[in-house]
Amino acid sequence: MSARDNLSDLLSSYASAFVQESRLLELRVLGVGSEELLPVEARGEESVSGDYRVEVGCLSPDTHLELKQLIGRIAELNLLLADGGHKTISGLIAEARHEGADGGFSRFALVIVPGLSLLTHRTNSRVFQDKSVPEIVHTLLSEHRDAGGPWAAACRWQNRLAKDYPQRSYCLQYRESDRDFIRRLLAEEGIATRYEFQEEDSSGQRQDDATPLHTLVLFDDPYEPTPAQQEKIRFHRADASEEADSLTAWDTARRLRSGKSQLLAWDYKPVTPLQADAPGTTDQGEQGGQVESRLEAYDPQAHYYGADNDDLSRYTQLRQDSRDRAAKDYQGQSSVRGLTAGQWFQLEDHPRHEGEDDDSRRFLVRHLNWHARNNLPGDLTDGLPGLLASAAGQHGTASDAAGATGDQPYRNTFTAVRRDTPIAPDYAPYQKPTAKGPQTATVVGPQGEEIHTDDLGRIKIQFHWAREQDHPDGGAALDDRSSCWIRVAVPWGGANWGHQYLPRIGQEVLVEFLEGDIDRPVVMAGLYNGSHRPPTYSGAGSLPANRTLAGIKSKEYKGNGYNELLFDDSTGELRAKLSSEHGKTQHNQGYLIHPRSEGKGQPRGEGFEQRTDKAGAIRAAQGLLLSTEAKAGASGKQLDREGAQGQLDAAFALAQSLADSAAQQNADKTETGKGRQDAEGKAKAKGTQWHLKQALAAWEKGSNTDPEHKGGAKEQPDEAGQQPILVASAVAGIGITTPQSATFATGQNFDQVSARDTNQSTARRWIHNVGQSISLFVQGIKDKTAIKLYAARGKVDVQAQSDSIEITGDDSLTVISSDDRIFANAKEHITFACGGAYIKIAGGNIDIHCPATASFKAGDYKIEGPTSLAQEMNSWPDGKFDEGFVLQQENGKPVVNRRFEIIRENGTKLRGQTDAQGQTGLQKSLFLENVTVRILPENSQ
Repeated sequence: MSARDNLSDLLSSYASAFVQESRLLELRVLGVGSEELLPVEARGEESVSGDYRVEVGCLSPDTHLELKQLIGRIAELNLLLADGGHKTISGLIAEARHEGADGGFSRFALVIVPGLSLLTHRTNSRVFQDKSVPEIVHTLLSEHRDAGGPWAAACRWQNRLAKDYPQRSYCLQYRESDRDFIRRLLAEEGIATRYEFQEEDSSGQRQDDATPLHTLVLFDDPYEPTPAQQEKIRFHRADASEEADSLTAWDTARRLRSGKSQLLAWDYKPVTPLQADAPGTTDQGEQGGQVESRLEAYDPQAHYYGADNDDLSRYTQLRQDSRDRAAKDYQGQSSVRGLTAGQWFQLEDHPRHEGEDDDSRRFLVRHLNWHARNNLPGDLTDGLPGLLASAAGQHGTASDAAGATGDQPYRNTFTAVRRDTPIAPDYAPYQKPTAKGPQTATVVGPQGEEIHTDDLGRIKIQFHWAREQDHPDGGAALDDRSSCWIRVAVPWGGANWGHQYLPRIGQEVLVEFLEGDIDRPVVMAGLYNGSHRPPTYSGAGSLPANRTLAGIKSKEYKGNGYNELLFDDSTGELRAKLSSEHGKTQHNQGYLIHPRSEGKGQPRGEGFEQRTDKAGAIRAAQGLLLSTEAKAGASGKQLDREGAQGQLDAAFALAQSLADSAAQQNADKTETGKGRQDAEGKAKAKGTQWHLKQALAAWEKGSNTDPEHKGGAKEQPDEAGQQPILVASAVAGIGITTPQSATFATGQNFDQVSARDTNQSTARRWIHNVGQSISLFVQGIKDKTAIKLYAARGKVDVQAQSDSIEITGDDSLTVISSDDRIFANAKEHITFACGGAYIKIAGGNIDIHCPATASFKAGDYKIEGPTSLAQEMNSWPDGKFDEGFVLQQENGKPVVNRRFEIIRENGTKLRGQTDAQGQTGLQKSLFLENVTVRILPENSQ
């Protein structure tokens, strides 16, 4: 037979092999003709909470079939069952390989996987907020499904969850594939998955042009899965005479695992640790139970792992359920083509399970490996030994425990658990990725806002990698939807005390992750960048020229002002500044300069300066010391006051000495303090010089420099310390000036003591208004004038308006009027007495008495009729108490041209007539007196 005839026969056999109804394996690739690919064998791996993978070896008469025409297409593999039904697996062709050619045929290998498996190749970083895990899965798969094309069939899912799941305030996918992210979240919540397969045509009839569909099913109830297509499976050796496939091997395995799980998490809101325990429930026998009881899995979690204790208990139970399930399982081998991971079967006729009820003999397939060889025509098999043999060698069917043989075209191995076993996925393989290190982010908030925070000082941030396309509902728009509230680390934080620096919107911040947990970010610090440059202290200069400056500069909320704490470490020019731009209020200390620009500043002085354009106040409830006494090198104590104390002690001694001298001369004594009395004779200690000097001596009693109250003056040991006194002490003098008035007010005494002179000069008037008395005592120096009272111009007026005046001189008393006159006036009488003689003026009379001779000598004598002083004063020059009167009627009109009489205080009666304005004319007097004015009857003289 020629080669051409041989090829023709093989092609004929190939065509007959594509009669699908009679073959164990049927393959359909959407968009590729059914005659293009003939399945030779297939291997599959399936698992609960995992993705399946099916590799199909195919023959094709098209030796030029390109691999790129195959990958990415939807494919469906049907496995013929014993009852004539089919087990279907569909998915996307993720891999296509050309594995050789022979006799005009090519061999291909196709790998079929679900769409979720391909999402391993889609890595992303994005943020999910306030969503539960099912909602996050819904969001991700919906986005891929809505992309259309093959993804519409490859990203289908169904939610068959019996429980509700909490929302996660902040869930981060970071450098993680969508597939791993979904699997991790589902494992954390104890949500299992399995796959179901169907076609787009829901009529129940298999259509060649219908799109094969695979659906990811989410479930959390072990009783949710459906039974296998062959629900009851006999334990029996595989036999061609068996009408149904059977289980040929069945073994059990037990393993010691942790007998208890405990989780602990810290919740920073109630500030309390959350703790939950979950004991194991697997019966491991007496010895195994004793061993497991000591095997506790204690796993402290990151902050806020679980919303409350109930939530944490649920997570703990899921961890233990996973460990309990791994402690016992069953391994089997079978020829049952209808087995599928995620479905259950009922075991029959196994001696180990005799007597058990139906529920106890129902097992869920968790993991399945299978191998099937297609029943091809013999002439095709004989005609292509190279391709078929090479396929068997490549896939190792001879040594594979689940390998199919000619007599047994299908075999599988599987792992199962009892149907009532919790189905929580294994947790460990899905632990979340840890942060590779700190990241930077931008502080965000509402539009138009500058500071966005909550009652815990938390802020919101947006990572630089967040893409708007991944956050259609917000999360990458640099606003308050970009994150949940994120805590901010501070150097010191306590109960209503500590540091507070709130990063502001637009700032770049450094973000760390607690224990590397990508869902637990903490803002650690702020970073400068091109738009947020280092501060310009005092509004001047910049780096690198001002590199010696350090400190803190804030910014006015929605304004341009600032507060500032500045440290200047320039060589030889150390200074510090605490300031607020409000009122240019500043405390400057050290080497004072104008703000540095380009590293230099003009000197302004040395020391310290307190200044403000507003008001200022210094308050000290336990006293205030202002002193210019030097303490070199900041030595000594806070209240060192030797100079001030010495001055007060000396002043007290001087005042007390002069007071004693004044008392001896019958002058008033100053109230110096202890042992003294006030004007009413009452004891006077407080508010005196004595009290002040004692309070100053005892000032430190009770403070940290005198905690045992041992200080104070010896003569007053009980004087209280820390009294609110103000002491100003200046070594070289004190100057107090104002262009306006100055007032010194005291509630007690106002003492002035000078060791030398007290000088007072005033350009206008010197007025002392005294409530009770004035005592002026001069100790004096012999033969020196003790008191001088001079008026260069103007009068000297001394009055006692309600009592007498007494002038006493130990020597002579001289009264001289050098340019005018001496005037003496008395209401009752004036008496001059000396040596027994006297002159008395009283009642208008003058009496002259003397025990010896009275001599009168004059150039002339003039004696006239009687007159009075009051009458005569009206003819004298102007006096101090001159006064005129106006007579008016009740309606205010003047009494015109009317006779009147004025009676002076000494009884003198003076009459006259008012003028056209009702005026009486001027009455003159050298002293204050009372007068009476009468309107005389008309026609009176």
